[in-house]
Amino acid sequence: MDVKLKQRLLGAVILTSLAIIVLPALFNGSEEERIRLKNSVPETPQIAVDRLTVQDVALKIEQRARDSEARLPREVVDETNYLNRSDFIFDKNNLPVNWSIRLGSFKDKQNALRLRETLRAKNYRSYILYAKNNSGDLFRVFVGPSSSKSALAEIADKIEGTLNLKGQIVRYRIEDNKEMLSG
Repeated sequence: MDVKLKQRLLGAVILTSLAIIVLPALFNGSEEERIRLKNSVPETPQIAVDRLTVQDVALKIEQRARDSEARLPREVVDETNYLNRSDFIFDKNNLPVNWSIRLGSFKDKQNALRLRETLRAKNYRSYILYAKNNSGDLFRVFVGPSSSKSALAEIADKIEGTLNLKGQIVRYRIEDNKEMLSG
């Protein structure tokens, strides 16, 4: 073997052995530091565990069930036979006939929305139906529906007195709901 190669191999062995000895001491830290870190770890806490029996849990569940049952509202049953009431009228398909008050038709959607909000502020159930005709889009504002035409006539009179709007009572058709604007 060549002398230079032997010297290089010997140097590599010496540097490797020094690295094996020195590097662990550098990265592990001192003995004092290891002792300090070991002593600073807190002891595991003791957790107090309640001893529960199945009977205790069953009693608690029954008590909570009684408490929640006492807080529930009582069910109110409507025993009115609506089929025999005289204020309901049925059509040829045996569906109840309902009525609404048409208060306005607008080309501008915002006008219809404003009127609907005004009516809702006065606690009237109002809705808007969208329709398309030869002159363009129409937004119709209604109050209702109600099965009693006479009750709607009274509401129409109140609206005319408070809002100065003359309404027309028209038949409410459930088929029109697909054209209803939500909100």
